Amino acid sequence: MSRRNYMLFLLALVIAVALTFLAVKSWQEWQRDRFDCTGELSVRYPSAEANIAIRYIFNGNNGVAILRGEITQQGQAALPVNHNVWFSFTRKGQDYFLQSERVSASTGEPTTNALLLRTLPDFYLREGVPFYLNISRTDGNHWLFFTSRSPSIYCKA
Repeated sequence: MSRRNYMLFLLALVIAVALTFLAVKSWQEWQRDRFDCTGELSVRYPSAEANIAIRYIFNGNNGVAILRGEITQQGQAALPVNHNVWFSFTRKGQDYFLQSERVSASTGEPTTNALLLRTLPDFYLREGVPFYLNISRTDGNHWLFFTSRSPSIYCKA
């Protein structure tokens, strides 16, 4: 192999490695803001409790939180929770700053029922409400969501 062919081969190899590195890095960056996972939220008060599954879907700078479950208060019928919260977000490292954009309840019930207001953070019930989450990936399929204003959620992708 001539010196010129050897140098061209070496240059092609370096370019291929660099392109592979850039592709992998780009793919990892893209995945950081595009994932979805589901976790269980349990809230207990002396006279009421909530058991709600929350599915978060993050896609670029937007996302949706889908809440399904119920809230029960002593002596009353269970109140279904069937909310969709569309949001925008920005992130810095593991800190996610969400802003609710649109909130709807597919049950046709108002999203601001008094029991809901006492149980869930306003982010899940009203539009234009900021919400802070710290999201840490614990392994390939699990995420830990935590904030100072609500219980932790352990999510499975």
